[in-house]
Amino acid sequence: MEFVIWGANLAGGFLRSRIEQNTEGSFEYNKTLIKLAEKLDINAVLYPIRYIGNIGGNGSAEEGQLDALTIAAALLAETKNIHFIAAVLPGFIHPATLAKIGSTIDVISNGRFHINLVSGWFKKEQETFGIEWINHEDRYRRSTEYLEVLKGLWSQDNFSYEGDFYTIKNATLTPKPIQKPYPPIYQGGNSEDAQVMAGAHSDVYFMNGAPIVELQKQIENVTEIAKRTGRTIKFAVNAFVIARKTSEEAFQEFQSIIDHADEEAILQFQNRKETLGMWKNATQLSDFVANNEGFRTGLIGSYNEVATKLQELSFIGIEKVLITFKEPLKELPEFHEHVITKLNHSISNL
Repeated sequence: MEFVIWGANLAGGFLRSRIEQNTEGSFEYNKTLIKLAEKLDINAVLYPIRYIGNIGGNGSAEEGQLDALTIAAALLAETKNIHFIAAVLPGFIHPATLAKIGSTIDVISNGRFHINLVSGWFKKEQETFGIEWINHEDRYRRSTEYLEVLKGLWSQDNFSYEGDFYTIKNATLTPKPIQKPYPPIYQGGNSEDAQVMAGAHSDVYFMNGAPIVELQKQIENVTEIAKRTGRTIKFAVNAFVIARKTSEEAFQEFQSIIDHADEEAILQFQNRKETLGMWKNATQLSDFVANNEGFRTGLIGSYNEVATKLQELSFIGIEKVLITFKEPLKELPEFHEHVITKLNHSISNL
């Protein structure tokens, strides 16, 4: 099992709670975080994309959001092994532009760049910048074309494409990416449209936090879709981690976070999102406190309990877990020492 951490390029933290948490989104903080993650053999970092607002409930929105592609490119020189995943919204950047930027970053990084395609759920964000808000089905049709164009430019010469959203005429992109046939593509979304696109076009399917039974159903659906197109796909899930010496300590902290939930921030988020799949099973307050339903995955408890839960996720076919913490610089080394090490030992003895 491999671990991916959330980058901190959006100020405000990852909890919609008034609890004390790290809210830094500066370049210097991200430099410190990426160096620590690489030292601890974390596989990759995912930088989310936002043009307005933030995630956490107690951060200062005016601190803004560092662009995902730019911060990934800037931090490459600070690392040697860790991979960089930049979230991309199709409406904001043409696939040809992304193909050029992405290929350049992949060459500079010697094959460590990826995108996480986000079809979009934040209507106000797109309309604020003059981007037409199209319906859910069309957003995924556009994303499908986006990936077809991107992969075509990354892997073919004299590439042409005629779609409803994009047209390419006999284009050759050089240099092409180091990774062949192209940098593996990550994709989120829990709707049927998202699952169809993932099975047919993406390489890693990111799922919002969820219990085992919900994750199994998604894995089965997407695996079947991939099989019908002669493909295989990897699975990843989001999780907010509270791992402590004892279960009591972990759940006390969890309860404190929920007791201080920023209900104003949660209501604002609920009113902004326009989705058919993500958050459809979120019914409790706690489901909206952590970013992308992170608490629903259940990585809360003693170090042993969290390691056991990760084994259960591995058994159902999850190969990557996207993690974050209340205080990442403090908790990531503890997670590595007490959970990852234990997990690796358990797996090696199977």
